[in-house]
Amino acid sequence: MKIEPRTDTLWRVFLVYALVLAFGIAVIVKIILVQTKDSEKLNKLAEKREYRMRTLEAARGNIISDNGSLMATSVPVFDIYFDSEVVEQDYFDDNIDALSNQLHELLPKKTANQWKATLTKTKAEGKRYFLISRALTLEQYRKLQTFAIFNRGQYKGGIVAEKRIRRERPYKELAGRMIGYVNENENLYVGLEGTYNEYLRGQNGHQLVRRLHHNCWIPVHAEGDTEAENGNDVITTFDINLQDVTESALHNAMVFHKADQGCAIVMEVETGYIKAVANLKRNKETGEYEESYNFALGEKIEPGSTFKLPSMLVLLENNKNLNINSHINIGRGPLIFSRKKMFDDHVIHADGNVTIREVFEQSSNKGTALLIYNAFKDHPERYIEGLYALGLNTPLGTGIAGEAKPYIKHPKNKNTWYKTSLPWMSIGYEVNVSPMQMLTLYNAVANNGKMMKPQFVKEVRRGKQVIQHFAPIVINNKIASQKTIDSVKSMMEGVVLRGTGKGIRNNLFPIAGKTGTAQLYNVQHRAYKWINAEGRLERDYNTTFAGYFPANDPKYSCIVVISKPKANGWSGGRVAAPVFKEIARKVYATRLGIQEEDSTMIETASTYLTAIAHHDEAAYYIKEMDLPYIDYATSGEWARFSKEETGDTIKLFKATFDKHFVPDVTGMNLTDAVYLLENMGLKPQFSGQGMVTGQSPTAGSTLEKGSIIELKMEKR
Repeated sequence: MKIEPRTDTLWRVFLVYALVLAFGIAVIVKIILVQTKDSEKLNKLAEKREYRMRTLEAARGNIISDNGSLMATSVPVFDIYFDSEVVEQDYFDDNIDALSNQLHELLPKKTANQWKATLTKTKAEGKRYFLISRALTLEQYRKLQTFAIFNRGQYKGGIVAEKRIRRERPYKELAGRMIGYVNENENLYVGLEGTYNEYLRGQNGHQLVRRLHHNCWIPVHAEGDTEAENGNDVITTFDINLQDVTESALHNAMVFHKADQGCAIVMEVETGYIKAVANLKRNKETGEYEESYNFALGEKIEPGSTFKLPSMLVLLENNKNLNINSHINIGRGPLIFSRKKMFDDHVIHADGNVTIREVFEQSSNKGTALLIYNAFKDHPERYIEGLYALGLNTPLGTGIAGEAKPYIKHPKNKNTWYKTSLPWMSIGYEVNVSPMQMLTLYNAVANNGKMMKPQFVKEVRRGKQVIQHFAPIVINNKIASQKTIDSVKSMMEGVVLRGTGKGIRNNLFPIAGKTGTAQLYNVQHRAYKWINAEGRLERDYNTTFAGYFPANDPKYSCIVVISKPKANGWSGGRVAAPVFKEIARKVYATRLGIQEEDSTMIETASTYLTAIAHHDEAAYYIKEMDLPYIDYATSGEWARFSKEETGDTIKLFKATFDKHFVPDVTGMNLTDAVYLLENMGLKPQFSGQGMVTGQSPTAGSTLEKGSIIELKMEKR
């Protein structure tokens, strides 16, 4: 059937009309539902989108040195906004010029005219959250609050401040790796910041804010607001001045020797408190040294000859009748252990006949290996268990993230124990310990056998209230018998007096310690030495010096490790030991409390000081201590001291010695006396500790080169 055009058009119109009517009815129904049934739900949704609770970040507590210097602190910074709507137009017009001038003075990124134009436009457009500046300091914010218009506050002057917390280190990179950081988003808790995060982080607060436009929110005071509770302060054991000295000495040495990385640690002998830790590593891109890796705690190294100390401790403890003056013949050539050769880098005596003391002082690989091998070859487990008894196989448990786990293998593990393991372990190979672990052992020797746990924090405080105190912790009351401790202490003094560490001998206070030079295993070449691309033999070394000072009354122990030196020497005595000496000199010169009671530098009981010291060293320390003095001995190597009966002025007079007669060394410290006597051709032997109080032969006797002179040492 044919449909008329007019009928078809009417049908289409009616269909469109019906659809529009249905849509209109649906809209009306929805409006009714929105206003009735869904109104409560939608109102809550709108309110939720307009209001929210904002977190108020708590300020982390401060990290403070032992003398009160801030090492890390939380600094408030402020983002400043302008709510133009709350300022009356007339008041704005009357004061905009003054405000613009003040803003230009504080924030010169814009001229006064530019500030005026910007704020005028903001006011005309009715903007309620215009950004003035980000990250202003508290001082800048307080100054801003005094400006025209803004001085009326948030609700009349339109100034809105959002506070944020920024972590800062006043001393920049000083002890940076030990201070560390926290990144909770990536679950990173590094150094003291990470270890003591629960104390430092505080409790965040909450604040109700209202959305104005886009992502701009303005605070709204509400009953549910809570203030942030700032974190507690952590009082460390660090001495900020000593930390600076330690880092500077390490940095200078690493630059001089073009080393890859290094660390230096200073520990207080009696308590185990860490006074300074420096960690430096070369940035391969920039060539600069940075605190980017905690070498002191996190690196396991083959310690080389510094491991001869624990070897000697185990040897002497297992052989009670062994005397360090006993002789052993190490031969003239290399020793062979299971077809593997062991060498010394220098000859002690041409006939190979040496004392145990000389083995240690001259750092003889052959002598140490032979002593340990002969004593433990039938029962190597006794040597290993002796090392375990010294605590060398277990972590120190400092709590600092990334602390290295030591590795001291046992002969029962046949997969890792070789026929050469015993002699090579005795000289510091096939073992892995951290620098901190080695220092802890050396500190125990300095502390007469009492091993202290290294600690970095003394207290946690909230204001002046002590929340928690961290007392010194004893790990082992006696690591060895007193006889053994006395023996190794005597040998460690000998290392500096006449052994591999004599380059750091000084003439005002004695040092005891041990050098260490260990070849590094190259993973790429699978060898300790290899031929490089230029066809040259190449090796890498870890250089170490560990010890304590003053040797006769130890106050501080210290270890210095410098890895892969490429210039100006590669041995522990030439690379690491001078850093130790520089640190010790500075500490001795600036802290009178650690000097001997009988030190000529602080003696007040006598008007005439008979003791003698090396002139250059004496002058250095007097200057460092800022004491008044007159130097009459500028042309002499040795100086004699005297002090006025009234006043504190010290006078230095030239001291001379007749090479034909035995000098008077009473009143001198051991280092000075040995240095002087050896230079005159005598062979000093000594007993006791402190100052020289007696000598044989007596002063004035005819001097016979090569003869022995006995020195008696006593503390006054």
